[in-house]
Amino acid sequence: MASLEQFEELKSLILGVDKKVTVFSEQLTKVERNLTSMIHEVKADAKVLNVKFETSQKEIKTLRHDFTELERGVQGMDLQLQELENEKLFKQKIDLQQQIDELKEKAILLEKHDKKYNILIYGIDDSNPEENVYATTRKLFSEKLLRDAPKANSMPLANAHRVPTHGKGPKPILVRFVHFGDKQLVMSKAYNLKGTKIRLLDDLPVSMKEERFLLSHNAFTIRKRDKVQTRIRAKGAHMTLETRKNNTENWSLWE
Repeated sequence: MASLEQFEELKSLILGVDKKVTVFSEQLTKVERNLTSMIHEVKADAKVLNVKFETSQKEIKTLRHDFTELERGVQGMDLQLQELENEKLFKQKIDLQQQIDELKEKAILLEKHDKKYNILIYGIDDSNPEENVYATTRKLFSEKLLRDAPKANSMPLANAHRVPTHGKGPKPILVRFVHFGDKQLVMSKAYNLKGTKIRLLDDLPVSMKEERFLLSHNAFTIRKRDKVQTRIRAKGAHMTLETRKNNTENWSLWE
């Protein structure tokens, strides 16, 4: 038979086990509640996830749309940049063309200055293969223009020769004076050639000669149509046509 001490130990052991069972039961209940709560939370979370998923899909769609718009914006920026670049290049082209035009005009003015001592004489017969062009020129000066042989023969000439031409008729004579004053004197007497086929013109750069040629046709038409006087003059690197009704009026620019 067990002693009292052994009985107390057994009772204590049974109470201890019972207590542990109670604690375990409580823990199990708690776990069950937690599991139930977790299940509800998972279900709830699933709905939330579904909502979030749908929201994400919308956001993704929006992002795709925004990305497409961004791409278009970038393309638009590229086009704008191209336009800006084209505009920049266009401005550079304009500036470059202006520089070229300015350089061209300077070159024309330099050539014009170099030719300021020259005149061209048109309409003198060139059929004589043995012609002395200097003698032909001085004869014209002394007999028809200056009508002063000593003066005509004393003018120093740097050069006098025939120049090729694409037009019909005799080749013109190019005369280069040593003194600009002598050239001006000869040109001032050009009216003495009225009624002849001979005419005097300033030697000019090719572009100015072309302008003068075109204006001469306009001048002829205007004289016949409007009964006015005309003259063609060099102004800078270009030629101008002026008109007036009679000698008492001032010359006005024809446009």
